[in-house]
Amino acid sequence: MSDSAELRAEKPRVPAPTRALEQALMEREQLKCEREQSLRRSAVRGLLVLALLVLVLSIARAGLGRVFVPGWWRP
Repeated sequence: MSDSAELRAEKPRVPAPTRALEQALMEREQLKCEREQSLRRSAVRGLLVLALLVLVLSIARAGLGRVFVPGWWRP
């Protein structure tokens, strides 16, 4: 080695993950999945309520006599 060569330190290394870190990451992922599932359920529930509301209002606007005509559901 010559005198003009510069000595440099190694790049820092990432330490090996500990059990606590791995457990925390798994818990975080599980909470994320639960939150997404809850959000999906509430979105579906909201869409069903909206569809039911539209159906009820449409039947009310048309009138029960025009929607359920005699002979359609009983002889």
